[in-house]
Amino acid sequence: MVARPGLQISLFAALIGMGQPAFAGWQDTPDSLQLQGIGDEVSINGTPMIVRGFSSPRPMEELIKQVQESWRPSDTSRGEVSRSNVATWTVLNQRVGQSHRSFQIRETAIQGTEGYVALTSPERARDPKVSIALPSDFKAVSIIDSRDQGRASQQVIATSSRSLDASLSALESTLKAAGWTRLASNKSAVTARYAANRGTQEFDATLHQQKNGSLVLMNVVGEAK
Repeated sequence: MVARPGLQISLFAALIGMGQPAFAGWQDTPDSLQLQGIGDEVSINGTPMIVRGFSSPRPMEELIKQVQESWRPSDTSRGEVSRSNVATWTVLNQRVGQSHRSFQIRETAIQGTEGYVALTSPERARDPKVSIALPSDFKAVSIIDSRDQGRASQQVIATSSRSLDASLSALESTLKAAGWTRLASNKSAVTARYAANRGTQEFDATLHQQKNGSLVLMNVVGEAK
């Protein structure tokens, strides 16, 4: 599955936190935005991506207008800027040469804005691969790989046609067969949590009961190779 750019960033924003270095004006964004680096390397569904996050007290429409002006096509290397809405986010998208960039912003509850700027390289996309063994009926619908400060992380969203109980049991059995040791497991009527480790690798998952099966959110962290 390859999500639309705006949806990719929304997913990314929910899974990965901000780093510390600031990058003002990166990708023709307003210099007033102090962009925070997110990870050394990031790949979403097999597509390499560079992402910066920001927060600002300035009005959302003011920042959107500034970016639209900065991204206005000046030659054939830049495509038209498109604007769309994804849930609570407003997203600007533009082709730049062989790459694609997005500006995603939304209002916060304290009279400000927050958002992300991303640069992707579709021509460098590769088939994404889940880094651990999963039950045969688990279908990965999104895979995010990142490397930061010597640690590699993979976030996977998967679906299963099994019930919550059956999905949890199948996940634990598959990981145990692959050498993982359970650290914690608990369940309610509609959700379950599971954690395990294998050497220096750490795994945790949250499972949600769905109408036709289960939704599984997983995270694997280990040393970068």
